[in-house]
Amino acid sequence: MKKLYFTLLFVSYGMLAQSGSLCTDPIVITSLPYTTTDNTANYADNYDPPTATAILCGTGSSGNWYLGGNDVVYSYTPTVSENISLQFPNSVGWTGLFVYASCADIGAAPYACNCSPSAGNRTINNMAVTAGQTYYIVISSWPAPQTIAYTLNVTSGALSTNEIHAVKGLKIYPNPVTNMLNLDTDATIGNVNVITVNGQRLDVQLVNGKQINVENLQNGFYILEITSVEGVKVYKNFIKGK
Repeated sequence: MKKLYFTLLFVSYGMLAQSGSLCTDPIVITSLPYTTTDNTANYADNYDPPTATAILCGTGSSGNWYLGGNDVVYSYTPTVSENISLQFPNSVGWTGLFVYASCADIGAAPYACNCSPSAGNRTINNMAVTAGQTYYIVISSWPAPQTIAYTLNVTSGALSTNEIHAVKGLKIYPNPVTNMLNLDTDATIGNVNVITVNGQRLDVQLVNGKQINVENLQNGFYILEITSVEGVKVYKNFIKGK
């Protein structure tokens, strides 16, 4: 009976676990640009490397403390050697953005990282990646806060200074959207692009400076690339529904 109980418990745990909770089952980024908004409360605290190990991240050596909260893991395998940029904008304090070249490296020196006790952007700019190599992107925090809301943006190439200091407070609504998607920001918008999950750019019209008409798009997931007149680029995801 005990054997059956533990077997059922194991199966139930496996059914409840979701991609992104473990490095062995990451959320796969298939193409760039990529953006997503989520919360580490939806995942688990599976990685707590020894905090006595001094891992340099940012200006300090307390890198492994930034893996003390819940963790979420993404992976990206480039098809060509290039440079990419990662950003976790408008983060709360005591949070970290890490990149590892293998799952076994979590807790050791990262391939790249950005950690800080202060609120602000976590940016890894113009990072070189090699075709065919899988890179694991981990977002986590100190044990306090244990869980954090986050947005992750991954783009090809280097970010400009304006992009690193991205526009704050940008909101889009309604989401899902049927006809008109509203852009709520104090910035003056210069250009908008809609990008499919396959990386195809679609023509859309900016209406009244703060709306785009998505009525003719097929239902599904899209990325909205917004460029202000100052050259600031921001990526938001939205769903076109019925």
